[in-house]
Amino acid sequence: RAEWLSRCLVRTDELRRIIDDWLTLAELEGGTLARQRVRVDVKDVVARTAAAYETLAAQNEVTLGLEMPDPAYPVRGDPTCIGVLFDNLVTNAIKYTPAGGTVAIDSQVKADEVVLSVRDTGIGIAPGDLPYIFDRFWRADQARSRTAERAGVGLGLAISKWIVEAHGGTITAESRPGRGTTIVVTLPLQAEPSADGNGS
Repeated sequence: RAEWLSRCLVRTDELRRIIDDWLTLAELEGGTLARQRVRVDVKDVVARTAAAYETLAAQNEVTLGLEMPDPAYPVRGDPTCIGVLFDNLVTNAIKYTPAGGTVAIDSQVKADEVVLSVRDTGIGIAPGDLPYIFDRFWRADQARSRTAERAGVGLGLAISKWIVEAHGGTITAESRPGRGTTIVVTLPLQAEPSADGNGS
């Protein structure tokens, strides 16, 4: 009975997550989710996200690492949406990484862009699935039967793609079954304000 109840709770949590994802996507596309355009330090957002999921990672026996050497990564965007973006990427990485694995978040600045990677040593994605993982409709039905032991990569990646593109960036994925997945997000950095107080 205890095992049955535990499975019911897990399934309920999964359904809640799916519903939350659909609502978030609807709010984004409908313009009802806040879309501020302010200066946001992406490094701060990512660091807070990593700290928030340290317990989840520990419970799953996954090592969560963060390597962001530069002092700040200022972008112009919506802090709520950027928070949702990295929440999705980190939770996905933890979810699909078996016990004993690692999730690493790192970054580098290239010219006027910041490149952030969320890399895991999880179950990976089948080559036939990889081109479609950001498509909310295809993933929901077909990837479940084609990708290893868990059900796809979730609606979170469709939401992540929308947010990244709304901020003028790009998001890509590299993966091999059994060898892990790397999601790479590139966002344009906000220029420093000029001496007269004007910035781009």
